[in-house]
Amino acid sequence: MVVCAACRSTLTRDGEAARRIGHMADLVEDGSVVQLGTRGRVGQQGFRVLGRLRLQYDAGAWNEWYIVFDDGRFGWLSDADAQYAVTRRHEGADTSLLPSFDDLRAGGPLKVGGTLYTVSDIRRCRCVGGEGELPVQAGDGWDARVTDARRGAEFVTVDYSDAAPAVYTGTSGAVQFDAGTLRAKEDVEGGAGRYRGQMLPLDCPNCAGTVSIAVAMATQVVCPSCGSLLDCSGERAEIIEANRRAARFRSTVPLGARGTLGGTQYEVIGIMRCAVPDDASEPEWTEYLLFNASRGYLWLVETQEGWQRVTVCDAWPEVSNDASARWRKRGWTRRYAYDARVEQVFGAFNWRVRRGDVSRVTDFAGHTDMLTREESGNEVVWSHAVPMSGTTVAQAFGLSMPKASASVARSMAGDDDEGLGTIAVLATMVLLVLTDSVAFPAVLLGIALVWAPLLVSGRAGGIGRGLMED
Repeated sequence: MVVCAACRSTLTRDGEAARRIGHMADLVEDGSVVQLGTRGRVGQQGFRVLGRLRLQYDAGAWNEWYIVFDDGRFGWLSDADAQYAVTRRHEGADTSLLPSFDDLRAGGPLKVGGTLYTVSDIRRCRCVGGEGELPVQAGDGWDARVTDARRGAEFVTVDYSDAAPAVYTGTSGAVQFDAGTLRAKEDVEGGAGRYRGQMLPLDCPNCAGTVSIAVAMATQVVCPSCGSLLDCSGERAEIIEANRRAARFRSTVPLGARGTLGGTQYEVIGIMRCAVPDDASEPEWTEYLLFNASRGYLWLVETQEGWQRVTVCDAWPEVSNDASARWRKRGWTRRYAYDARVEQVFGAFNWRVRRGDVSRVTDFAGHTDMLTREESGNEVVWSHAVPMSGTTVAQAFGLSMPKASASVARSMAGDDDEGLGTIAVLATMVLLVLTDSVAFPAVLLGIALVWAPLLVSGRAGGIGRGLMED
């Protein structure tokens, strides 16, 4: 099938003639850097992009790019917000032992061809647009039922759309593109939120206020005037949830702020405030969604302990009895398991998120960094968090020292002071005990040397008061 770029008709060959079989909806510009003609490589195999299907499910959407490899075979490049996987049809795969689609469970096992995988997502989706050359007659409104499964960097898709399931196997993450064949940053930013030749209307249907969309075409945005949650995945902005009295909180990094991290400039397009439900003793935390037209998405997480830079894992860890994991040749130990609930949400997001959404989170600790598994509904996501200093965040966004990091610094300093004070007191007691065998001037000199650093820094008074209170 081919989609006519001029009139959006879907054409198929009937003998030597082209036959019109339907019409494909306009594609919404979604911020992807891939386009028809893009060249890339996975391992030693090069490929070229021939066509695209835009698939939408209840919480978001993604692209399936139809590709031809240099050896003449065909495959698919899955593009979920710059998370890439390349697969080929696994011809002759025994599908007789596969579970039914309704029996699948996110996070559960899936055995394909004798290999055991973990189900990462289960989706009922609909084709909402396409372009270029395609191997299927997938007109607008074509429905599909698919599941993805992972094993390290191995990636499997099982398509349950037809009577017999179709299996596609490949890898995730290890995709290299020819930069000269990607969309330019200016084209991505200039086209985001537009249909071809038509501006997407974004007046809030609830209060008629103006809603500006971020640099990427988001699945949803939050109206800044009335706080209503709006669906922007269709032809018009529609209300998901009216919320005229949205609670506000002052975030350390404001919505729309631009900052440079690792040499790349990002923009804050979404902010979530999260908490552990039904446990007021656990402090809330803030998650910032950042976007760059060339590099895609990045997360910053702010807690009372400080800041973390978070990226989604392409290759999944291996988990043993849910107590430990192995990833990048390192061992990780389970530390926390808890529910996380979205308390407030502002800005634009690349999937549908609402206040009250709850996910199950499991953290695995490494040396200083953290692996996190998040399970929600029919999807499982692994991410890697690396600690960042508040000073780095402040410098990146041109802000004053973030409060959370400053309080942590003060807390750490207090702990250090108390430890030094305790050592000084113990050393003084030992020296006093030795007065019978050591000359008294020598004892006084020793005491002076022990306490001098603390007296100079001005910490001795606070330490003394703390020790006396204890």
